[in-house]
Amino acid sequence: MIAKETQPDFSACFSMEVGLDSAIPTYSGGLGVLAGDTLRAAADLGLPMVGITLLHRQGYFRQQLDAAGNQIDWRLAPAILHEPAVETIHR
Repeated sequence: MIAKETQPDFSACFSMEVGLDSAIPTYSGGLGVLAGDTLRAAADLGLPMVGITLLHRQGYFRQQLDAAGNQIDWRLAPAILHEPAVETIHR
């Protein structure tokens, strides 16, 4: 148990990926969306929470299947890879 006087005044959400917005490709699936929803819910409730995630240097990619069923993927080069990765949600 941590002594009350040393406990932080906020919670932290650590996730390998976080889906906050489709324009910020820092997630690839449902668990990232769930982590983003958790952070949004905390913001809606006015809870002090910080989210910490990974940002892959090689970026992310989109994929689809062609007419023959082969996977086609293309890399995304978002500007977020070249800027400080700070996202703030105010509701």
